Amino acid sequence: MPGAVIAAPPAASILVVEDSQINQRVLKRLLEKEGHEVRTALHGKEALLLVGEERPDLILLDILMPEMDGLELCRLLKEQETTRDIPVIFISSLDNTADKLSGFAAGGVDYIIKPFHPAEVLARVDTHLKLCRLQRQLGEKNRLLEAEKQKSEALLLNVLPARVARELMAKGSCTPQYFPDVSVCFVDIVQFTSAAATLAPEVLIGELNTLFTAFDRIAETNRCERMKTIGDAYLFVCGIPEANEHHTRDAAVAALEMVAYLRRRNRTFGQQWQVRIGLHSGPLVGGIVGSKKYLYDIFGDTVNIAARLEALSGPMQINVSAEIRRRLNPDFLFSCPLEVEMKGKGLQSTCFLEGRRE
Repeated sequence: MPGAVIAAPPAASILVVEDSQINQRVLKRLLEKEGHEVRTALHGKEALLLVGEERPDLILLDILMPEMDGLELCRLLKEQETTRDIPVIFISSLDNTADKLSGFAAGGVDYIIKPFHPAEVLARVDTHLKLCRLQRQLGEKNRLLEAEKQKSEALLLNVLPARVARELMAKGSCTPQYFPDVSVCFVDIVQFTSAAATLAPEVLIGELNTLFTAFDRIAETNRCERMKTIGDAYLFVCGIPEANEHHTRDAAVAALEMVAYLRRRNRTFGQQWQVRIGLHSGPLVGGIVGSKKYLYDIFGDTVNIAARLEALSGPMQINVSAEIRRRLNPDFLFSCPLEVEMKGKGLQSTCFLEGRRE
């Protein structure tokens, strides 16, 4: 665009390590004229001290110097994580191929022969400063990308079972699985809809968050996995996706602890909550549903029966199938069995889980 002002490259901090004071002054004057901040050192040991005080953006380094030569200094800088990415340009009177190769092997990014031409020095310094800035920008972008990746992975681990999330991250998909024997538990808050009509939205969500957070803690303690929440309903399983030979017992203990938690909470909080719970064990299929919004879901008769049991339960009661009672006897206490008509399943034997035997 006509009349546009081209921005000058940003000033850099440059360290000149040179035992010739004449060359030092010439290089310092040349670089300062370009707007750079220049410090000087007569040998490698002095340069190391200066680098420790303030990290330069670039180093112009002579090779033949007293105390510590340039090759040794360069190797030391490349060994340290804090200084290894500082570009080092050797500027030396040694002009044979072996000397140049030694400089590059030590970690130098360029090699200028003395006597040097000022325009060549400025051009090479400018090139390597630009490359260094681009590398740092790329490194920062990579760091931000890695941070975002970790956030995404953490989010997946929050909404999906750990094994499923790992498979999804590694392969981009998750193979549906058949689980021959797991436990499924539905927990539903009693009269939540009527409470929702009277409570302020922030209070309502706050209460739900408190309850479900407590349920999550209880489920995790008992090796159970929250599958999902649907409004005021909380669905958890045990024995999926990781096998657990004691899944029925662990799910039963989790259900009992959820009821006990609510009883304790209701004694000290004004807002009273009760739950109905249904628990059943059997086979099911689990897999990811959706391609944009991932949801790990479970399907099968076991899920349907657990849902029916919850619907037929009473407040603060855990309604279980005859299969659950058969598995947990005699370690748990049950009420007398009832014969109930279950939608889609006909007459079924159920009972209420009352607690564990001493």
